[in-house]
Parts: sequence; structure tokens; C-alpha cells
Amino acid sequence: MSQPLRRALSPAAAAALPIIERLVATLSAENRDLEQGRRVKYEAYSQSKNQALLELNRLAPALGGATATGPLSDALAELHAKLEINRRALAVQLKACHAVSEIIARAIQDGQSDGTYTALAWSRPRG
Repeated sequence: MSQPLRRALSPAAAAALPIIERLVATLSAENRDLEQGRRVKYEAYSQSKNQALLELNRLAPALGGATATGPLSDALAELHAKLEINRRALAVQLKACHAVSEIIARAIQDGQSDGTYTALAWSRPRG
């Protein structure tokens, strides 16, 4: 964003913009990793998102009841869109993890019925 546009904003809104932009960039990167099936660095993304949200929370009192207009409004709309995409992508991942855990739990239960996972089976010497 250009400096003249930032100067037209209140100091708190001008301070919020880079935080929002950083948060949007983080969400975009995480969404891209999820979409492309790459290994997702959940901990790093979570830490980055938490830091940005903490900074925004600290700015909230200074923003007060101000209405978001111009660049701030545009940045918040983009953030909202990226958050929705992220929510949906993470929901798919969570659903897949849940399905896999159910398959594993079912396999363990089925295995227990024939004694494979009993303490006796593990203590017998194999010959």
C-alpha cells in the first residue's frame, strides 16, 4: 500500500494495515500448501496467525468504534475471504484425520479380537 494512502488513515488504522497484510500473507501460504497437498507447517502457521491476532487485539482499543473505510476496509474484506478459505481447507483436513483415526481404531479393535494385541501375544517368545 502506498504511503499517501496510509497517511490518510488514523494512526491505529495505519498500524493495523501491515498486521492484516502479514496475516493475509500467512493465510495465503497455508491455503496454498493445503491446496497443493504439500506438507503443512501447522505449528509455524499457527504461531504466525496467533502473533498477528495478538497484535490486532492490542490495537483494538485504539481503533475504538471507528468505521473501516478505504484501504482498511479492503484489507479486512480480503482477510475475511482468506479466513473463510482457510477454515474450509482446515475442516477438510480435520475430517480426513478423523476418518483415518477411525480406520486405525477399527483395525486395532478387530486385531484385538484374535489376540494379536493382547499382552500375552507380545510376551510369547517367537521361534
